[in-house]
Amino acid sequence: MLRDLFINLTILVTFHYLFMLVFKENFLKKEDTLLRQLCKGMLSGLLGVLLMFFSIKAGPAIIDLRHIPLILTAFYGGIAQTFIAACIVIIGRLLIEANVASFINIFSMMIIATASFLIAERHINHVVKMLLSITISNVIATILFITIVHETSFELHFAYWIFSYIAGLFNFYVIEHQTKAYQLLNLYKFQAHYDFLTGVLNKRKFDEVLSHAFSTKWKQSIHQMSLIYLDIDYFKSINDQYGHHEGDIVLKEIGTRLIKNTRSSDFIGRIGGEEFAVLLPNCSVEKTWQIAERLRRKIADQPIYLQDGTSIQTTVSIGCAYYPGTHTDIKKLPIIADQELYKAKQSGRNQVSFSERMRNHLT
Repeated sequence: MLRDLFINLTILVTFHYLFMLVFKENFLKKEDTLLRQLCKGMLSGLLGVLLMFFSIKAGPAIIDLRHIPLILTAFYGGIAQTFIAACIVIIGRLLIEANVASFINIFSMMIIATASFLIAERHINHVVKMLLSITISNVIATILFITIVHETSFELHFAYWIFSYIAGLFNFYVIEHQTKAYQLLNLYKFQAHYDFLTGVLNKRKFDEVLSHAFSTKWKQSIHQMSLIYLDIDYFKSINDQYGHHEGDIVLKEIGTRLIKNTRSSDFIGRIGGEEFAVLLPNCSVEKTWQIAERLRRKIADQPIYLQDGTSIQTTVSIGCAYYPGTHTDIKKLPIIADQELYKAKQSGRNQVSFSERMRNHLT
């Protein structure tokens, strides 16, 4: 029996590991696309069918762990996936043998699926929910053993209950561990690429994107691009007057407005304390000017509310560089953008400076 239990545990763990590799962040999404829900439900059901073929011999009787995938699907997948999985298990059972026992078994699968889903929706401890689901499943199985197979052996029922708890809780632990590991990996990836405060790219990642943009590969597919440098005006005075915590709120709000008012194809980065940059692939001179002006207005025209409810007006100075423009060397874009930003500051702040503006008569 222990050998059979080990095989079943190996099947369950291997399946759930592969399941997470395939679906990744969608693994635990209950509100998913219909196609993904169908796929996840069918795969969980097929796992239940597979476990029927690797049943555990317990004396004269045979027990299996087909209910474990149903419980775990109810716990992590939601109602649609649970009943899809239950239907697949039922079809698999009928294909093996269709008799009175199989139809009673079908009824039990639906009860287990329903009960597990209702328990999973309760706001109680996850381990308690898993124990309740397994216990209900075990009670149903015990009743079926006694009424259908007429098996009253205490050793058999005890073995089934123990194996069921081991398989259910062990796989629950494995899934929870995998989930936390995947969440941590995503968090580390985010922290490696994004600024934790503003949600835009950090300087290292933005420099990497910029370097990639200057490479031959990008120049072949992108014939024009623009770079915007943006600096918050008098940000030091905001920190001095309201404190660094309130200054962080300003930075976060600026990052949010940059994201909302640029294209999905653009790259936004925080490259200094109060300095941001926006890379605009395939962006014309006219469009660059429009985006830069829109960013300036969206920041200047709408107040930023601090934690205590105080509203402050914030402005930004913006410098723009365009390729191919007056300078044919694409790698000079950061230098030109920085020079234009300096001009915007020297000219009174809260404005856009763009070397191409006069040449192209932009308004």
